[in-house]
Amino acid sequence: MNLAYYKNIRGKIIEQISAAKNEIKICVAWFTSKEILGKLIDKLDTGCKVEIIISDHYENKRLDYRHFINNGGVIKVLSSSSGRFLHDKFALFDNNKLITGSYNWTNSAEFCNHEYIVISDNDTLLKQFTARFKFLINIVENYDVEKLKNIVVFDSGSKEEEFEKLEKELFNELIMSIDASLDAGAKINKSTILDLLYRYGAIGTAKRLVEEGAKNLQSGFIKMFEINRLDLTFENIILKKKYRVLFDERTLSNAREKLEKLNYKSN
Repeated sequence: MNLAYYKNIRGKIIEQISAAKNEIKICVAWFTSKEILGKLIDKLDTGCKVEIIISDHYENKRLDYRHFINNGGVIKVLSSSSGRFLHDKFALFDNNKLITGSYNWTNSAEFCNHEYIVISDNDTLLKQFTARFKFLINIVENYDVEKLKNIVVFDSGSKEEEFEKLEKELFNELIMSIDASLDAGAKINKSTILDLLYRYGAIGTAKRLVEEGAKNLQSGFIKMFEINRLDLTFENIILKKKYRVLFDERTLSNAREKLEKLNYKSN
């Protein structure tokens, strides 16, 4: 099987992460997706081994890998001091599935660029990329966020700072909506939602909650309807014009559908 994908690439990567049982090996130049990192931490919790190689590009300081490392994850940095910059983009899952292509694991790749990945179970390709990973893992350095902070910025053409700022704004608005919901009398579990937000980020958490309740309205969503505060729901917030760029059309459609079921007009 060799299949190419051009849309919802992050979703395809997460599907392969979720399906992996024993081992995940990742080599990617730029990695800034909190949602994907959260899913990898989930896999560590199940006993799955996860190794990551990233470049020493400044953008890679944007994620905090401490939770990943503390849970047993391995993160290595390939130094460009030799004059060669890591530009690989591939991942191996249980040594029987490969993802490779143009796609860096970033918000820029997901939301701004024309990108592709190929998912393959071809034996020859699996052997070649396994050998490639072994070669790279032998020339890497231990992850050190302080070193990354001092790296000279290469011109990657990314918009990661812009997306990081926008996701932070969304994060803060979601937190405020939780507090406002509790003040309004909603029976919701703040600690549970905060755990999700800190693990998957604002984008990943909103997608998770919206999609899980797309067919059957969640009790928490109904409770917000009962106190006439659907305006505070994650569904309504992500449909605000400035946040729509952070979500795929399926997630936005699910949010609209849930609100429309209760005859609420979104922003």
